[in-house]
Amino acid sequence: MFKRKIILCLLSAFLPMLAHIAAQTPKHEMRGAWVATVYGIDWPSRQGSTPEIAEHQRRELIAIFDSLQTAGLNAVLLQVRPMADALYHSDKEPWSAYLTGERGVSPAGRWDPLEFAIGEAHARGMELHAWVNPFRFAMSPTLPTTPYDRKAYQKGWIITHRTGGSAGAGAKGKSGKKKGRRKAQPQPKGKAVSIFDPGNEGAVGHVLDVCRDIVRNYDIDGLVFDDYFYPDRFPLPAGENPEKAADLRRHYVNRAVASVYAMIQKEKPYVRFGVAPAGVAGGNGKATAKYNLLPPIVGNDWMYDRIYCDPLAWLSEGTVDYVSPQLYWPSDHSTNPYGPLAQWWEGVAKHFRRHCFASHSLTNVASTPEHWREQGRQIDFDRESAAPGSVLYSVASMSGKKAGGLASYLGMNHYAVPALMPSMEWKHASDPGKVRNLRIDDDGVLSWTGNKARRYVVYAIPYDISAADASDDRGINFLPAYIAGVSYGDSFTLPSYLTADYWYAVAPYDRYGNEWKASVLHP
Repeated sequence: MFKRKIILCLLSAFLPMLAHIAAQTPKHEMRGAWVATVYGIDWPSRQGSTPEIAEHQRRELIAIFDSLQTAGLNAVLLQVRPMADALYHSDKEPWSAYLTGERGVSPAGRWDPLEFAIGEAHARGMELHAWVNPFRFAMSPTLPTTPYDRKAYQKGWIITHRTGGSAGAGAKGKSGKKKGRRKAQPQPKGKAVSIFDPGNEGAVGHVLDVCRDIVRNYDIDGLVFDDYFYPDRFPLPAGENPEKAADLRRHYVNRAVASVYAMIQKEKPYVRFGVAPAGVAGGNGKATAKYNLLPPIVGNDWMYDRIYCDPLAWLSEGTVDYVSPQLYWPSDHSTNPYGPLAQWWEGVAKHFRRHCFASHSLTNVASTPEHWREQGRQIDFDRESAAPGSVLYSVASMSGKKAGGLASYLGMNHYAVPALMPSMEWKHASDPGKVRNLRIDDDGVLSWTGNKARRYVVYAIPYDISAADASDDRGINFLPAYIAGVSYGDSFTLPSYLTADYWYAVAPYDRYGNEWKASVLHP
């Protein structure tokens, strides 16, 4: 936080220059980061159920949010259900071993990482998207043994794929329905992955209930699935037409995605629903032909026929708000260069009137300034293609856990000017009207009477800059260089360097991403 304040202080001296920069950068742009909890990849670095461990986990999470704020990001995608478990209070699934060290063991006191993360994100004006792995159940030869896990297995919800082996207990019959309940039995040794069966209505209903609880009980801004669907190369049923069986599996996945989207529209339609598929789609022409679209000119789509994933179907059916394809290759990659794939995804998303927020890999771009410049080139390419944003994987390569320096680089260069989230124009949102009673007290606290927007963007503009000169000709209100911050409440504490010789404006900025007409205050 301290570093960010220093950066902002320095930038405030160059607001005219920033106004010029703002004219070259999008005002509405997703700037996100993935925070992986599975195996403690990004967080937490220590697991346990003691008060001391809980406090360490809180401090570590605060440090992560501070680093993301330094980078100029506006969204965090936090993994809260990595393996049919919970990093939040749930009466449907056990507490995660990645939090407490043992599956099903509660953390100390009322420690709720998701609730805490939402508060930390919103305090910084960032969105919090709950990252859920929808189907993954276990990644080991033996299944978990909590009462919940045994119940899921006995109900026939779980299918297992072993490398070089059979599908295992709980495999689907020809209709895709469960064959019946089976008692838990010892699993053979070897590499195995177990998932909730996408073709089992009870299993998918459970996943839907889990997602509904998150949406209903937490003030999240988004819900996002990752790229795990059927296990890779999961055997098709013997004796069936392979193409029809594969189509049926894609249908099951599509149906599950659609059911979650429909639930969100009923519960909280402003919650963005996204999926992060693999980086190459289109079924190598199989999936694109039906929409009169061309497949990507580079790369090979393996997910269509191996994990039965068809993102074009979700975009066509309007059952996602965004896709975040995992474009984890550099610009000069020999077979999968970043640029052509990003351009293809953005064109497809626009065709179906949805957003594409490309996911970038930081694994090879977090160590040196040259690597940072590669990340910058990818961000610039997205902007040149009019893509509405990027998501960086993962935060360990920004926070210092694996590497450091990139956050400051982005905050001083490509993300020096703030950005708001893109608007979901396909959803109806009514004008909430201007905020009322805008005022400032002697301590530099702006306050106002809010409205149903429930979120607001605050501007601070130097006295010597007129409203006309500060206005955003490409949109509404003012240039992003003058954004002081975003508030999820009815007040905002200005940093000290913005409390003298400035005039202010506050605009409703609803949870759909729409900005509305501002109220202005000249102290």
